[in-house]
Amino acid sequence: MRFATSLTLLAFMSGGALAQPALDDAGKPQATVDPTASPGTTLTAEPIVEYGIDLRLRQVFVPGGLLNLFVERHGGGASNTGFGVDFVRRRGNLELQLGFEYENIEVGEGVWIASGDNVAGGDEADYLLSADRAGESLSWFTIEFTFLNHAPITDKLAFRYGGGAGLGIVMGSLQKYDVLCVGATNTTPEPGCRPQQVNSGSGVDADGAPADYDLPPVFPVVNAIIGLQIRPTPKSVINIEGGIRTLPFVGLSAGYFF
Repeated sequence: MRFATSLTLLAFMSGGALAQPALDDAGKPQATVDPTASPGTTLTAEPIVEYGIDLRLRQVFVPGGLLNLFVERHGGGASNTGFGVDFVRRRGNLELQLGFEYENIEVGEGVWIASGDNVAGGDEADYLLSADRAGESLSWFTIEFTFLNHAPITDKLAFRYGGGAGLGIVMGSLQKYDVLCVGATNTTPEPGCRPQQVNSGSGVDADGAPADYDLPPVFPVVNAIIGLQIRPTPKSVINIEGGIRTLPFVGLSAGYFF
C-alpha cells in the first residue's frame, strides 16, 4: 500500500515537472530559438509602422468595346497618361495609401449616337470635338484612399492586391455640336452627321456654336488593383500594377520608406 502511494506521488510530481519550462544548468528558462523574439521570451515582436512616399505613372484606357456598352455609336476610344503621388503607411504586408493624381481625359473625335437613338428616324447625333479643335481639354484631379495587401513570393518579390475609393474633381470641358443628320444611318453616320464647321464648308448645318457637355463637377473613383512589388532594399519598392480605376489602367510606381 505504501509502495502504491509512492508510485502515485512520483507520477504526479513527474507530470508537474513536465508541465514546467525546461531549465538550463543555472535553473533558468531556456532562451527561445525564434530569431524574431525578444531575448528570454517566446513572444514574437510586432511589425513596426513605417511611412513612405511614392511617385507613379498610369496609362488609362477607354476601349471602344467598353463605350459600346453605353452608346449606339462613338468616335473611338482613347488612351491617356496620368501622374500622381502616394503617401503610404506600411505595417508588415499591409499598406494604406492616400493618393493624388492628375489626368487628361480625351475621347475620339467624331459622331456619337446615344443608346436607343436612330439618326435615320430624326434623332440628333453629337459630334464630339478633339481638344486640339476645341481649344480646351477635359481633365480631372483625384483624391483616393487605397488598401493594399502583399503576399510574399520571395524576400524581394511580393504579389500585390487591394482596392479603394475616392473622388475626382472634373476640370476643363468636352465640346460637341448637336447635329440633325441628313441621309445618314446609325451604321454609316458620316458624312451625313458631320457639321459644316469641321468639314471645310461641306456637310450638314449644325445648330449654332459648339456646346459643353453638362458634366458633374465631382465624379466617384473606384479602385481594384493587382500587381507585383519588387523590394530592391528593405526601404525601397517598385510597384508594377494594373486593374480598374473607374477605367482600366496599367501603371508603374517607385517609393521609399523613412
